[in-house]
Amino acid sequence: MISSLCIYKYRPLLIALFIILLTATASKAVESQKADPFNLWLEKYGAWDILEENYSGSGDTPELIIKRAQTAYNLGRYSACMNILQGTPAFDDKSVEISRLWLGGQAQRALGNPIKSVIWFSQAARFMDQNSMIEQFKAEPNLKTVWFDVWRSLYWSILVTSGSAREAQDMILSQSFDQAKKVWPTTYFIINTEPIFKKTFAKGFEFKPTVLNSTIINDKDRELISMSIAASSLGDWNKSSSILENISNSTVKTFWSSVNSYLETGKNPTEEAKIFKEQNFVSAWSFFKAGVLEPAYDSPTLWKMAAPASPAWNTFRSKLMSMSPQEALDTIDRETGSLLLSEDLVSALQNYRLAFAFLTGDMKLTKKIWGQLDHNALPLSLRIAAGIAFKPDLSKIVSSSDAGQNSNLFIISGLCDAAEVEYFNDLNAPFWQPLSGKKFNSQVNSKPLDRLLLFSELLGNSVKKMDGNIARRCAFLFPSSELGAKSYIYLADKAASNRDFKLSAFYLKRVDPEKFGSDMHLKWLIAAVEYDLAVGNEGKALNAYNKILESGGGLPSEKELKLALLIQQKGDLKKAQAILERIWSRSDNLNDELKAELLFWIAEGDQAMGDKKKALKSYLELAFKFPKQNIWAVTAMYRISMIYEHKGQFETAKKFLNSVIKKADRPAQKEAAKARLSAIETKLAKTGVGKEVSFPF
Repeated sequence: MISSLCIYKYRPLLIALFIILLTATASKAVESQKADPFNLWLEKYGAWDILEENYSGSGDTPELIIKRAQTAYNLGRYSACMNILQGTPAFDDKSVEISRLWLGGQAQRALGNPIKSVIWFSQAARFMDQNSMIEQFKAEPNLKTVWFDVWRSLYWSILVTSGSAREAQDMILSQSFDQAKKVWPTTYFIINTEPIFKKTFAKGFEFKPTVLNSTIINDKDRELISMSIAASSLGDWNKSSSILENISNSTVKTFWSSVNSYLETGKNPTEEAKIFKEQNFVSAWSFFKAGVLEPAYDSPTLWKMAAPASPAWNTFRSKLMSMSPQEALDTIDRETGSLLLSEDLVSALQNYRLAFAFLTGDMKLTKKIWGQLDHNALPLSLRIAAGIAFKPDLSKIVSSSDAGQNSNLFIISGLCDAAEVEYFNDLNAPFWQPLSGKKFNSQVNSKPLDRLLLFSELLGNSVKKMDGNIARRCAFLFPSSELGAKSYIYLADKAASNRDFKLSAFYLKRVDPEKFGSDMHLKWLIAAVEYDLAVGNEGKALNAYNKILESGGGLPSEKELKLALLIQQKGDLKKAQAILERIWSRSDNLNDELKAELLFWIAEGDQAMGDKKKALKSYLELAFKFPKQNIWAVTAMYRISMIYEHKGQFETAKKFLNSVIKKADRPAQKEAAKARLSAIETKLAKTGVGKEVSFPF
């Protein structure tokens, strides 16, 4: 581990690389000894808006700076809070500095930046004694899970990062791990990660691969896989697929064919993934479900070779692609001898030279060419092909362009493991090891840094019972996967239901609604309707609702009712009524409370449009069928009495008003009914209506 002295020495570097001087109500901001009594009283009642005005005109003592930042935080103005904290140099007073850093961690967390949040928390913890640190960490909601997941993300990042950035990350990882170890010493994550972390420091980039001696993949298979990858780097998908036909194991062949297909089309192999799942090949199945290859498809030059800026290049490339691999090699050798070629063109030709060398099947020649090239200039595909074929140190596969790119590490790790060339056997379970039941659970616990196993565990947990904690983890760790999208939508829906509209929008913006097919798009639209309804964007809500109907789907009845009522309030009565009647037409499975409310609003809509007869029928049906739904039934009877009074059927109106007086829970309703009843009695007395009829003859 790196010493505390070293961490303090390099602290300015950490600040530059990680934006570290980064740090709730839980924050123990220091009170000014001469605090204004009025401000204290306002704070007691949570009048933060007035407090913010009061503090804005105050001086710049450390205590008041913290007060201003805390007030901004309490008002939900997290960016303003961070601006105050980041614009302030570190305080000399240790307790105030702890408050500053910890509050910054909470603000970063509220802004949706968990990595920055943990860095601020970690910096605050440097100034705490162990007991205080344990107390503070455990008081912060769900911090343990967030801390470990952030640590995972930072650790994966250092495996593809070198130089001073790597040193800075190592220091942060070491510091935050030591703190976690003091707070949560007995967790499986700490126990099983510590020895791996120590090895990582010892190895640096010198990760030598382990080649498994198994029956599922042999050396000839690995040659075929590397040749197929080389063909795909040229965009020759047919050749890439045909090479794979000779792989000895059918399941391995299916996996690599699926890789090839995804890189060409961007579509996940649904049926093939089921095969891996049925055989309990968890890593192979999770590889596709977690969307590991997505960056390679989305950024073509990451996988396929880039075209140099030369007018003649496309014509020359077409000629190369029509040649046999050996002819192409000979042509490239002739061309690279020219002094007239630009540096970009020579570099491109050298990369093509390596790809065609692979396709000749002459691995001795290919290895020689590989050794002559700068691996930093090669696309990810050819570096992985070389890793599988020649098993060099990891430093020869990772390039400078991979620095900090976790996604590139996952591609390298996953594909090399799938060829049983394991660079991270300390981290990852064997790729082709069947896992289920207790064996799976054991591997998940003993390999907490295996991302594919973690994905499978979280997906399994989400299927059993999705909750906020699982959804937040899935969204943070696997944001680009289908699981991540489902988690974001779940969280957006929950946030809107809790009237946290800003948070709901935060989640919705992170989902591409059309990425995972019609079902996911429908779920996103439903969540978007909930959000737009909540914030009053009835136009957007209605637009999304129409798209839902066009797709053959529907909103949950409660949300559809909300939409109808919003439209009704805005004055578009016909459109609202159509939605209400649509809900009623499929109301068999609704509970009585929702049925009663629905009938009430249908009647209200008809009455507002002047169809009192139709409204009366709905009010009567409601009062008769759902008498236990008091609030709706009693109000319906009051409406009924008014309609009958207007029709001149006073005795009927009186009977309904008497029922209202008898059954109403709210005093206001009783009083209103009594007043209406009294008015009818007065009217009858004046007009003589209801007395015995006098015949004129």
